[in-house]
Amino acid sequence: MPKFAAKDLEEYAIAVFQAAGSSPHEARIVAQHLIDANLAGHDSHGVLRIPQYLNAVKAGRVNVNARPKIISETASTASVDGQDGFGQVTANECMALGIAKAKAAGISAVTFCNAYHSGRIASYTKLAAAEGFISIVVVNAGGGGQSVAPFGGLGRRLATNPLSIAAPSGNGFPIVLDIATSVAPEGKIRDHFQQRKPVPSGWIIDGKGKPTTNAADFYEASGALLPLGGSAGYKGFGLGFMIDILAGALSGAGCCRLDAPEPQDGLFIIVIDIERFIPLERFASHVEQLVEHVKSSPTAPGFDRVFVPGEVEFEEEKKRRRDGIMVDGRTWDEIKEAAASVDCFHRPLERGAEPEASLQKVV
Repeated sequence: MPKFAAKDLEEYAIAVFQAAGSSPHEARIVAQHLIDANLAGHDSHGVLRIPQYLNAVKAGRVNVNARPKIISETASTASVDGQDGFGQVTANECMALGIAKAKAAGISAVTFCNAYHSGRIASYTKLAAAEGFISIVVVNAGGGGQSVAPFGGLGRRLATNPLSIAAPSGNGFPIVLDIATSVAPEGKIRDHFQQRKPVPSGWIIDGKGKPTTNAADFYEASGALLPLGGSAGYKGFGLGFMIDILAGALSGAGCCRLDAPEPQDGLFIIVIDIERFIPLERFASHVEQLVEHVKSSPTAPGFDRVFVPGEVEFEEEKKRRRDGIMVDGRTWDEIKEAAASVDCFHRPLERGAEPEASLQKVV
C-alpha cells in the first residue's frame, strides 16, 4: 500500500478539488478536513471520500464555491443555508459564527441545512476547544442516508447521526468525543469493503436481519447498521432519534421519512464560553484531575493503558505526521481514476519513491 507525507497528500487533494472547479480557498478547506481525518486514524472520513465528492460535483449535487447564507439571526443564534455547497465550508463558517456569538453572549446555537457531507465533526468542535470554549455538534443527513435499523427492527430508518463534544484541557490536547449513534459510521463499513476485510461482529445485519461480518451484505443485500449499544441498543437508537430532531427538524434540513431524499446535511452547533461560568484555569484543573483519576484505574485484561476521549487520535496524529499516511491500494486506484476524470494528474510523492516520481503539474 502506498504511503504519503501528510503535506504531499493534502496538496494532491487540493489540486484535485481545484481541477473539479473549487477555488483555492474552498479546495484547501475540504482537503485539510480529509487529511485531518486520515491523521487522526479515521480513514473512513479521509481521502477515501474523494471519488464520492467528485461524483457528487459532476452529478450537480454539490455547488462548488457556494456561499452560505444566513436565513435568520439574533445575538446568540443563527440559522444558515449552505446553498448546496461542501459541508466542510459551511460547517467551518458556522462554527466561526458560533464562536463569535458565544464570545459576545456567553452561549450560542447555530444550525445549518442544505449542505453536502460535512465529514468528521470532531474537526469543528476542536476549533472551539482551541479558542477555550466547549462545543457540542450533532448532524443528520436531512432525512437521507438511512442506513441504521431501529432497535428491534430490521429496515434502514435512521442515518448514523453522529455527536461530537469537545473541551479544552491542560493535558496538551483537547478532550474530544466523536461518535456515531450506530455501532460504527458507514464510512468504516466502506473502508472494510474497499479492503475486502470482514467487519467486526455486531456491526451489521443482512437483509434478513441475521448478523453478518461480510461488508457486501450491507451494500449489496439491503443490510443495515445496528444502533450503538448491542443488547442495550435502545440507547444508541434513542440518541440517534433525538439527534435527527435537533439536526434535522430544528435546522429545517428534515428528518428521516418514507420519501427519503438524497443526503444533505443538517447540523446543530452549541458553543459555550467557559469564562462566563468559571475561570478557564479552574476549569482546566478540574479536567486535569478527572483525566488523572480515570487514567489511574487498573487496566483490564488485554489493555495496557486507559485512554480518555481524543487521546488515541492525538497520538495517532503524531505518529502519522512522522511516518506518513497509508492508503490501501484499491482506494488509491479509485482516487487516481476519479482525479483523472477531472483532468487532474498532479501526484504526491510516495514515501520511499525516487524524487523524479514526485509532483507533476495539474493539466
